Amino acid sequence: MKKLIAGAAIALLAAAPALAGEIVIELTRDSGESFTLVLDTTANTASVNGSTPEAYTWDEGTNELCASSGLCVTFAEASQEVGSSTTYTTNEGNAGTATLVAFSE
Repeated sequence: MKKLIAGAAIALLAAAPALAGEIVIELTRDSGESFTLVLDTTANTASVNGSTPEAYTWDEGTNELCASSGLCVTFAEASQEVGSSTTYTTNEGNAGTATLVAFSE
C-alpha cells in the first residue's frame, strides 16, 4: 500500500508543472547550439536550460518575447501545436529554429 501511495504522489508531482501552465520550446541556433526555454505562464517567468526564472513579456502583434534581462526573441509564427517549428531571431543577432516541445494550460 505504501508503494501505491508513493507512486501516486510521484505521479501527481510530475503532473504539477503541467497544471501550472507551461510552454517548453527548443531553440536551435543556426550554428547548431540548442537551448531549452521554459515559460511558466502562471508566474509569467522564463528560464533557459534551468537557469533562475525571470519575468517576461509577450507581444502577440509581433510574436516577440522579451525577458526582464533585456534579451528579446522574435518568432516568425506563434503556435500552440506541439511539434510545430518556426524560425526565430534575437536582438543579440542570433537566429535559428524554434520547436514547441510541450504546451499546457
